[in-house]
Amino acid sequence: MTPRIPAVQSTVSRMLPIMLPASGLVAAISFSYATRHVEAVPLLPSDPIIQSKFHKQFNTNNNPTVHDLFIRKVPVSDINPSLLNRPGALIERFSRGVWASPAFTVHRAILSARLTDDEHTPGQLWSRHELLRSKYYTGTVITNEFIVLSKSKNSILIRGGDNVSKTKERPIDGLIELSVQLKPEENSVEFGFKLCFFRADLKIDQPPWSPPMTWLHEQYARALLESGVRHVLREDVDDGGRVEDAGAIVGKTPITPML
Repeated sequence: MTPRIPAVQSTVSRMLPIMLPASGLVAAISFSYATRHVEAVPLLPSDPIIQSKFHKQFNTNNNPTVHDLFIRKVPVSDINPSLLNRPGALIERFSRGVWASPAFTVHRAILSARLTDDEHTPGQLWSRHELLRSKYYTGTVITNEFIVLSKSKNSILIRGGDNVSKTKERPIDGLIELSVQLKPEENSVEFGFKLCFFRADLKIDQPPWSPPMTWLHEQYARALLESGVRHVLREDVDDGGRVEDAGAIVGKTPITPML
């Protein structure tokens, strides 16, 4: 048996009230730094995701929503050139980075633990290997909670919030749109993470989440977006910042993006 060391235990006990807030502060600072390039953009009621047929189909009570749009702009010169020459390649790679990200790992583990013996998930994406190789075609199911509703060369629309087998009114339902948009005037690509969540099983007059819960989901969206973006960068670009010679390399070999 390991001997008890009162002096050390006493010191640790005294330090815990300081260490725990400090560790939380470090984590907060690290997260803020990692997502510092992510911007929040107001999402208007007239936005296509809110006016979509899917939102009208799922939110039959027309309940209030929690809706946000986060964007991340990246210089074209920072993006892996192989993703710019084939239509649809960039949105696929971006999506793989979102779902195979460390940010989604814990969520994936929780969903896996919830599976019951009578729930079968053949053909669904669960492992990181599968998430990194999928093309996210319409109908693709991710971890039994997300299903791809539509896909274009620039965007992927996904339904989430509950078990995919529950197709009718859900306590929590929602839409997530991943997008890429070329900005020629800025010589950049804008990556988007748009979400719209609501309660659908009964009529209510308030959003589905409390303000603290909404804030947590917003931070989660920021982390997923940033992870997806990092998955499309050139190998010689780190942390979303351009390395010194990356611009020169691309400048010598012009690339016409085909998003």
